[in-house]
Amino acid sequence: MARLATFDGVDIYMYFKDHAPPHVHAFHGDDEVLVVIPDGSVYAGSFPSNKLSVVQDFVSANREALLARWAAFGGG
Repeated sequence: MARLATFDGVDIYMYFKDHAPPHVHAFHGDDEVLVVIPDGSVYAGSFPSNKLSVVQDFVSANREALLARWAAFGGG
């Protein structure tokens, strides 16, 4: 597992050899959400809407780098 970013009380992680689809895990307090990298949709979990939009903006702005890291980490 690697922490990719921390901002606005949100931690963004990517797990090594994780299951498809390509996604990141975001944590805020006790909340966790998995956000799909190619389209920014929510795969699982829930988040406060204002924090979710920040995570989706991060994914959108860093899509190519995140997909490259996913491939390097051996994602499924």
